[in-house]
Amino acid sequence: MADDSDEDNPLPRWLEGDSLAPPCQAGYDVVQALLEFAGVTAKDIVYDLGCGDGRFCTEAAEKFGARSCGIEIEEDLVQSFRAAVEAKGLQQRVRVVHGDLLEQDLSDATIIVMYLLPEALALLEPKLIRELSRGCVVVCNTWGLKSLVPVRQAAVGPFSQTNLLMYTRDSLPP
Repeated sequence: MADDSDEDNPLPRWLEGDSLAPPCQAGYDVVQALLEFAGVTAKDIVYDLGCGDGRFCTEAAEKFGARSCGIEIEEDLVQSFRAAVEAKGLQQRVRVVHGDLLEQDLSDATIIVMYLLPEALALLEPKLIRELSRGCVVVCNTWGLKSLVPVRQAAVGPFSQTNLLMYTRDSLPP
């Protein structure tokens, strides 16, 4: 029988309104499609904000040779992420940060990816605008940045039901 305790189920945490991300991970097909959509290369430093188990970071390192940094506040997810990085031998390419994504320095990111709720994106938007102005690429999974126009969009995943939105310096108002 499955254990329905709150500590094993992310849904109550999300419903209480104290999470910035949906209570689920993107499927690996969406992870691969998003990284390709973003144009990740071995020269990039990919940041995943609210990275969950770190699958975008480990895939960016394994499949594209990029360096990456995942930021996650939930301890259980950070532990899973660290275990995956160690199991795959990616310690030199993937950095795990246990912390609040709103307080992190993103200045070395070349690409920022995120699967965050609209409320979280609104909180992050001023910070993301600063990163876009210096040339960083931002890719949102499902929900986008309200005050900016994406330069590119795609529908991926099963039944093309996952929207990807790319923002660059060209998304900024003149």
